[in-house]
Amino acid sequence: MKTVNIALISGDECQGVQINGLGHCVAISCKWQGLSACDGQNIIKTGYNSKGVKIGKNGVMKNHIAG
Repeated sequence: MKTVNIALISGDECQGVQINGLGHCVAISCKWQGLSACDGQNIIKTGYNSKGVKIGKNGVMKNHIAG
């Protein structure tokens, strides 16, 4: 089981991408992928969530906080 510090997860973006990583959308065949309703678009584009935490291929990278 994966343990994630929820203080690093932004509540206004896709939690699946933040927890499981950048490949999450493809892995689950997300129906929102590529649509404006997708809450993970900015994370996928920038590699960071709105809190400035780096999101890697396996999810939150706690030692990589912007700022």
